[in-house]
Amino acid sequence: MFDRETVRIWNAMDMGPIWLLRETPDPAFDEFTQARLAGAAPAASASSGESAPQQRGAAAPAAPARPIARAAAVSPVQAPASRNQPYAAKPVPVAGVSMPPELAERIRSLDWAGLRETALGCACCPMKASRHNVVFAEGEPGPKLVIVGEAPGSEEDLQGIPFVGKSGQLLTSMLESLSIVRREDCVILNVLKCRPPGNRNPEPAEIACCTHYLMRQIELLEPKVLFLMGRFASQALIGLQPGAPLGRMRGRVHEANVGGRTIPAVATYHPSYLLRSPDQKARAWEDLCLLRRVMRDAGISLRTKEKHWD
Repeated sequence: MFDRETVRIWNAMDMGPIWLLRETPDPAFDEFTQARLAGAAPAASASSGESAPQQRGAAAPAAPARPIARAAAVSPVQAPASRNQPYAAKPVPVAGVSMPPELAERIRSLDWAGLRETALGCACCPMKASRHNVVFAEGEPGPKLVIVGEAPGSEEDLQGIPFVGKSGQLLTSMLESLSIVRREDCVILNVLKCRPPGNRNPEPAEIACCTHYLMRQIELLEPKVLFLMGRFASQALIGLQPGAPLGRMRGRVHEANVGGRTIPAVATYHPSYLLRSPDQKARAWEDLCLLRRVMRDAGISLRTKEKHWD
């Protein structure tokens, strides 16, 4: 049976409407409202030992309603947890893409402001000629939840902010379903800091180059939980092999090793993929439930949801 909280969250993720059989109580109404709409008095509590009077001329009991299908529960942690090594930023022989060793060494010692300034002037690959903006991050050090996407799209490239446009709106709704507020409760990063021309997939050499910035960002942010959106984020941080389906990484907690620290990580589908494949939103909801449990286990407090009864 769906409860009221589940219905509210599914609506926030644009997964409604939820169709219920006539014999199924609507979770959006309490028992008194349901009884009033049906023209009958609600049943008294079991502790009082009273029951509602039988209506005159009541119809025979209807056949039991078929159960409503719902997403299977996902265990927050499957033991043993995955201990994949992070993606190794090794040089790949692709023309025009390389990180000078001296720059890679300097990145490891920069603070947040210095890292941002260095990334904004990066010229390690041909994307410097086609980009409008380097998309460094949304947020500053402080929040202990870090969300990692794949690469900037056209809107992100124009605004210099990760996850804007339709995919950004969906991400915002997904986070709000857990009472997570963007720019306050999380920091959002991308594996690639520049938009690949034509929104093509990131090349392995580009991932290897930008991973130097990504790893240093995570070291400085010191997150307690990582939320990885899309297969390229999973490749960079929890060892998903190129070409392997992201579904292999879902449904369990992984361990990302960054700067000598082990960080719990949850993988899910990228919002742009969910826009193309809305039938996968139920699985994304399972991943959000898993994220909520991992955050609580890590000591990250969630906002109290306001209740409105009008």
